[in-house]
Amino acid sequence: IADRISTNNANYWRPYWNEDKNQNPTNPKHENSCRDALLRDLRLYFPNAEPEVQNIGNTRTDICVAYPGFQVPVEIKKNSHQELWSSMRNQLISQYTIDPNTDGYGIYLVFWFGKDRTPPPPSGTRPTNAEELQKRLEATLSPDEARKISVCVIDVSRPD
Repeated sequence: IADRISTNNANYWRPYWNEDKNQNPTNPKHENSCRDALLRDLRLYFPNAEPEVQNIGNTRTDICVAYPGFQVPVEIKKNSHQELWSSMRNQLISQYTIDPNTDGYGIYLVFWFGKDRTPPPPSGTRPTNAEELQKRLEATLSPDEARKISVCVIDVSRPD
């Protein structure tokens, strides 16, 4: 899905952006609208994918793919979110993957709208592209966490 969005000539990035009257992208859509756009494509592969699934502790996962006895929570952020650098740990790992049905597995998914939208990390400079952001987020995981937590950064920026 990520490859199709970033490389297809059918403007698959467009559902993630608000547009003016001339269909020019103006600004990124709300995080939940972006989630819903992804969910439509995701359900082609995983019909059991559901939004806003209730978790232990009265929290909600942005998307959950569930099968009998097993589920994978997906926490979603836009790259402009102020908690981009902490949500993988503070939400996904500490709140969502503690459910016994996840066995500790989860996905941290970020929509990349461009480098100027990313808040600075706790140390270092802002990443310049989606691939760099993904590598830097993955680098924050311990080896044990990296076995069960996947990071996926989807480039939904407007192609130049």
